[in-house]
Amino acid sequence: MTTTTESTITDPEMEATHYGIAVAYIGDDGETLMALGHHGKRRTFAAFNRHARVFVGLINLADDRAETLEGWLDDMKETRAVFRTPDPSQGEHPDMQWYADWSDPDAPGAVPVTLLDL
Repeated sequence: MTTTTESTITDPEMEATHYGIAVAYIGDDGETLMALGHHGKRRTFAAFNRHARVFVGLINLADDRAETLEGWLDDMKETRAVFRTPDPSQGEHPDMQWYADWSDPDAPGAVPVTLLDL
């Protein structure tokens, strides 16, 4: 993990890399998938789907063989985030590797990410 300041993380550690895309479940209950970068919705979805199969053991993201791609692509969101170390004074768990703050594209340290709420 590379840092540029005491709290900003420029290369956050993710759970896995699939098809060249670093991905992780985020949120208190893993209710969102995050990919580092904007790689196109189909490619990112493929990485998310593979992560669900390999990391969690599901059949696919929906854990349903009859599920199709159609609705999922519309739910994906490309945005930016600034990754940082946890701040226990704000109630954040000090053992977490990082926290992501959603940001404007021109914010210092902003990294492109793609999100999919499950």
